[in-house]
Amino acid sequence: MRKTDEFKFDIITAFSIFAFLIIVAVTYTAIYIFTDITTQEFKDKVKLSADNIYYIYQEKVNNIKNATIALSNNDIFNTKFTVNPEVIKSVFKTMLLANSNLSEINYYNRFGKYVIGCEKVKNRVFCLNRDSKTLEVKDYNSNKELFFKEYLSDKGLNLTLISPIQKGNNNGFIEVRALINKLDMLNSDLFYTIIINKKGQIFLSNFYKAKSIYDLFSYSLGDKILKTKEGFVTDDIYVKELSSNIKIVLIQNKNLINKTNEVSKKMVLIMIAISILLAIPLGIFFSKPLYKFYEELDLRVKEEIEKRQQKEQMLMHQSKLASLGEMLGNIAHQWRHPLTRLSLLIQNLEMAAQMNKLDKDFIQKFKEKAQVQIEYMSKTIDDFTNFFKKDTKKVEFCPKEIIEDALKLMEGRIKQNKVEVVLDIKKTDPILGYKTEFSQVVLNIINNAIDVLKERDIKDRKIFIRIDGKKIEIEDNAGGIPEEIKEKIFEPYFTTKFQSQGTGIGLYMSKIIISQHFKGKLYAYNSEKGAVFVIDLSN
Repeated sequence: MRKTDEFKFDIITAFSIFAFLIIVAVTYTAIYIFTDITTQEFKDKVKLSADNIYYIYQEKVNNIKNATIALSNNDIFNTKFTVNPEVIKSVFKTMLLANSNLSEINYYNRFGKYVIGCEKVKNRVFCLNRDSKTLEVKDYNSNKELFFKEYLSDKGLNLTLISPIQKGNNNGFIEVRALINKLDMLNSDLFYTIIINKKGQIFLSNFYKAKSIYDLFSYSLGDKILKTKEGFVTDDIYVKELSSNIKIVLIQNKNLINKTNEVSKKMVLIMIAISILLAIPLGIFFSKPLYKFYEELDLRVKEEIEKRQQKEQMLMHQSKLASLGEMLGNIAHQWRHPLTRLSLLIQNLEMAAQMNKLDKDFIQKFKEKAQVQIEYMSKTIDDFTNFFKKDTKKVEFCPKEIIEDALKLMEGRIKQNKVEVVLDIKKTDPILGYKTEFSQVVLNIINNAIDVLKERDIKDRKIFIRIDGKKIEIEDNAGGIPEEIKEKIFEPYFTTKFQSQGTGIGLYMSKIIISQHFKGKLYAYNSEKGAVFVIDLSN
């Protein structure tokens, strides 16, 4: 039998070796964390930031386009009577003051001769006569609804939109000019942001005061940036195309990395010193290494279980946030048209007042039309609120009703993307579970189908939904899932979308919901048309 002193010596030796391994592990971990964290944060955040800039730009441009089309379709131009210049001025002033980005609106007759126009200068609107101004109508005489041009200048992003007036006897053209002084950018210590045109000229920057991309980088790297539509040019430079003329470039902040590296070196030295000072005293102090070992092992198992639970909770939270974002997007689609109609009703009210046509009958009709739009918007909010109301207990529900409600909520997005939904119901059986979670699965799959149809530019876009008892199939005609990613689509954070368009957790959480909460199966296969996602709850 071994002596106690020998046993203690073994304990001290074993713990000293263990402490040494801890020193190595802590040192390596510290170096890895503090030197890599900035690059990883940059890659994680840069896509989200680029998406935000892209969204802001698209929203501004779409608002201006919608305003131009709405103006060309206004009743003041689509009439058999002579157009009243004073009424036109009133409408133009209203539009210019209502939209901060609009700078000028002009009306030309069918021959391209200038009729009347208004210009906004420092939030004041002036309506001037410019008899010498004409429009080359041969460039715009077509069935096209809108002509759009954009270019960068020292003042900002300039937009010119021309919409032919194709109704009534007063055919002509509406010209709208707009100026976007800057695109809002997320301020971050991790990267700099610059906006360039297709020639590499810098339009906006929180970087150095450079006029061209070639003032910052070599010609080879500058050319690579100009040729890249979207993605990482290098590990520290990310490019995203806003349009055919404009790109944003996000550049990693190297000064921040250098400062972080200095801090990491000091912390590593402190960790090593503390570990060495504690290694021998702790080796002498602990007399029950095996017990301690199993105690630590048990603790690690519990920590891993907690981490897994926290990860699932985090993924569920992210999935709910993604669903919330989709819900807000769908509400925006549903509200866009009634808001436009209300705006035009208000303009018509003002014109009627100026033309002394504001009688009791006109007011009554205005009230009825406005009430219809308001009730529609109110009902939209009620529908979304009821659809996403959190369930507290499992109930039996009909999958057909859930799918029809989902299609109703997504009606705006479906119409905007010109998707035809074909619903085929053979028979339906009641399902026991949480309605909201099932709704989330259906929305995830349908939204993914719409995204891939749009991404692949499918002309005749269709989604087929088949219900047979407790088996639901959702199929698109986008060509199917590539074989190389077929086995990965249900993995967490795997996505074929770029940036803010996808988080990679939708299908993963959908599979978790169906398998764990409904005891069913969610899988996918390719048909002749495209991808088929199957929700099988028959078990």
